[in-house]
Amino acid sequence: MMGWPVAAHHSFAAEYESTKKVELKGVVTKFEWTNPHAHFYIDVTDPSGKVANWNLELASPNMMQRNGWTRHSLKEGDHVVVVAAPAKDGTNTASATTIQKSDGTKLTFMAAPPPPDVK
Repeated sequence: MMGWPVAAHHSFAAEYESTKKVELKGVVTKFEWTNPHAHFYIDVTDPSGKVANWNLELASPNMMQRNGWTRHSLKEGDHVVVVAAPAKDGTNTASATTIQKSDGTKLTFMAAPPPPDVK
């Protein structure tokens, strides 16, 4: 009997610091449109010139598509500013909440608030 492949899934609270935020400025090196969560990677240069590659987790591609994303929303070479919840283990891993591209485009995977009532 063969089993189905199973993708590992985890609790946000178990992996990320929900009460902390980190702001990262960098260049996209890779964008993975995969389940159960999409990921993108950015090179962040610190003040001393040292470069660190960060792994940033997003929502599922399905949720992201419902909120206007496509597999081309981020491209290698895009300059971005990311606000994210850092990993509890201290690695260069975080869960992104907002992404702003250098052209001013803001990306999120949260649903936009409804428009105000017109009276």
